[in-house]
Amino acid sequence: MQYEIKKINWLECLFIPMKDSNSTTIQILAKAGSIYETKETNGISHFLEHLFFKWWKKYKTPKEVAEAIDSFGWEFNAFTGDEYAGYYVKSAPEFVEKSIEVLGDMILEAQFPNEEMEREKWVVIQEIKMYEDNPSALVLDKRKEFFFGDNSYGWSTLWPVKNIQNFTREDLIKHKDWLYTKDNLILIVSGKIKNQEKIEELLANIFEKLPENKKIEKPLFEVFSPNKQKDFYSKKTEQNHLIISAKGFDGNDNKKYAANVLSTILGWNMSSRLFQNIREKEWLCYYIRARHYSNLDSGVFLIRAGLEKWRFDFGVNKIYEELERIAKWDISQDEFEKAIGYTIGQLQMGIESSDEMANFMGNQYLLYWEIKTLDEILEIYRNLKLEDLLEIADKFKKENLYQYWIE
Repeated sequence: MQYEIKKINWLECLFIPMKDSNSTTIQILAKAGSIYETKETNGISHFLEHLFFKWWKKYKTPKEVAEAIDSFGWEFNAFTGDEYAGYYVKSAPEFVEKSIEVLGDMILEAQFPNEEMEREKWVVIQEIKMYEDNPSALVLDKRKEFFFGDNSYGWSTLWPVKNIQNFTREDLIKHKDWLYTKDNLILIVSGKIKNQEKIEELLANIFEKLPENKKIEKPLFEVFSPNKQKDFYSKKTEQNHLIISAKGFDGNDNKKYAANVLSTILGWNMSSRLFQNIREKEWLCYYIRARHYSNLDSGVFLIRAGLEKWRFDFGVNKIYEELERIAKWDISQDEFEKAIGYTIGQLQMGIESSDEMANFMGNQYLLYWEIKTLDEILEIYRNLKLEDLLEIADKFKKENLYQYWIE
């Protein structure tokens, strides 16, 4: 896998040619996620994402924006998370220059008119209500604050509603100008790249006007432990939606690779222990999953399930039995090898398209200023031993687990 990093007018640009691709993705990633917010600005990163799509210098209405994007069959989307926000245009290679112009107009020339902003507040509030009505999604946000505390690492990216209602145009402009800067974002071009020299020239001209330096730093991450191991939120749901959390490994810790394989054995696919023993054998749930997530500052194991209310305690105990087996090193070599094979297959299939590749490579460079290629990561997994998983299995001891549910 080949890639090239160039600084164009002080903007970090990552070029990832994919000669067999039939698309090209232009993506901007900015360290502008919810961890950069205060109590008063919580929710502004996601709200800003919405407003970026509404009114630019060239395209004066949301309809004009949509028509410009739809006229060539493009994929145009954005996302906001804890650590960063992303905006991308995916198109056929012949439309790449137009893609760059559209993305540049969006990031540099968004107008945020008051009337449009006030209308969009109600759209975002409806989005919040949608999540509040979805207990399997809501429990993720509730658990996050329970696990990380009342700080920007524990807050939702969407709410509170009162903040959305109070944001002004000046708030949005300030947040954009302070974080969407040349030293705080990267631009990625991935897929079929026909004329890189011309693309570089266009990038230099369009993004020259970006502010130079960011004015907001993320807060220092402080290790937090909940003051109790169980808590819940009452929602009067048909099921109890459970999350069991355990502290994992951050993105700089190579133990994260063993953690990913361990979570696969536990509950990431149909042959996993939780799926077979909790769903198939005991028919206790429809969904049940285990996964390890790594961020720059922290890592976490999450075990999730929607359980029948009248058998909730029984189901929780059965899940804890599986976690105890892991903690006692009850993992076979055969299980380990199958999980490695599954992980290697999923990795390769997960970056087949130009937008997936852009996020895979861009995420690494934005947060860590280095890139491990697919081949390098696959080699890490191939070199793992069962002993690497056993070394971290104590994460699943009962005293290390935190339980949160919605009922």
